[in-house]
Amino acid sequence: MNEERDFNERNIDEFRANGGKVGGQFEGFPLLLLTSTGAKSGAERINPVAYFDVDGKIYVVGSSAGRDRDPAWAFNIRAHRQASVEIGADPPRAVTARELPRDERDRVYAVIAERAPGFAEYETRTDRVIPVFELVPAG
Repeated sequence: MNEERDFNERNIDEFRANGGKVGGQFEGFPLLLLTSTGAKSGAERINPVAYFDVDGKIYVVGSSAGRDRDPAWAFNIRAHRQASVEIGADPPRAVTARELPRDERDRVYAVIAERAPGFAEYETRTDRVIPVFELVPAG
């Protein structure tokens, strides 16, 4: 767990230092920083998360690289739908997370898998339905 936390911290620092750009395995991939409230702890949690703009809406995918469990941030935004995002060099902005119902999720996931084939592969690694969340601007 500490390795994952250190990895996230390095990417968060790089994201903020470079106007939203991160190298390594995330090179050229659209990332945002998602700040959520811990489902159990109530503490602020920041995670770099891949995002997709589909039809002018922002979506994040709880793929967890095809693991059999949703990522912690997905549990957090289910428990506390109010969050904030940082995209590029823009200041943080408030959003409300909305988990897509299955039919809408399947349509959006197909677009995502076409744009980023790794996400299609993630689906083959797990029996769970990988959740997709729309991040709706607050206000």
